[in-house]
Amino acid sequence: MSVITFKPNDHTKITTDFERYEFACPCGCTAQMIDPELVQKMQTIRTKLGRAIKVTSGYRCVKRNADPKVGGSRTSRHLYGIAADWRTKDRSVNPVALGIIAAAQGFGAVGIYWHDKAAIVHTDTRGGKATWLCVQPGVYPSTTYNKFVLPTIEQGCEGAANRAATVMLQRLLGIPHDGSFGPATTKALMTAQRKHGLVPDGICGPKSWTALSGADKYL
Repeated sequence: MSVITFKPNDHTKITTDFERYEFACPCGCTAQMIDPELVQKMQTIRTKLGRAIKVTSGYRCVKRNADPKVGGSRTSRHLYGIAADWRTKDRSVNPVALGIIAAAQGFGAVGIYWHDKAAIVHTDTRGGKATWLCVQPGVYPSTTYNKFVLPTIEQGCEGAANRAATVMLQRLLGIPHDGSFGPATTKALMTAQRKHGLVPDGICGPKSWTALSGADKYL
């Protein structure tokens, strides 16, 4: 794996739409770094979306990563310049759709964050697969064991990952997001499934996630 090293405020283009400074540690470190593979994949997504992407966190130095406000883990891929947290600049595409699109683009590591303080997706170019959901700061239930980035959920489902996924589904459906998949969520899901030409079975699997999030427009 190769990384680009650069100085703060370097506006040299890495791809058509991304410049080096966009991935810089905000503390102004003298040495910055970013993986060109990460940026190339993000460029492909940027082109598919037809919308500008805002990088909310790229490279982080050790000091920045350890800041309690950042909450980075000791093994964060941001420390090595191989990770980025991002969203569409105009916030027009929800993080569930972005996570689905990122996984389809070949990112092995994809984290979907959707709570009151963040609506972003994390991607990195580590080897192997790692996927997770976050609807509460500091809590990251894993979905790595699934073929799809989000679990298949239905009424009565339990477990941390399923509850987080239910919160995200409820946000997509525009109903109260308490993480409990009950009759009201089933009813709203079936209505949405009919609207999108899907079988109204009340089960949210890959096809429903892709259609309800709007990711299908970009795949």
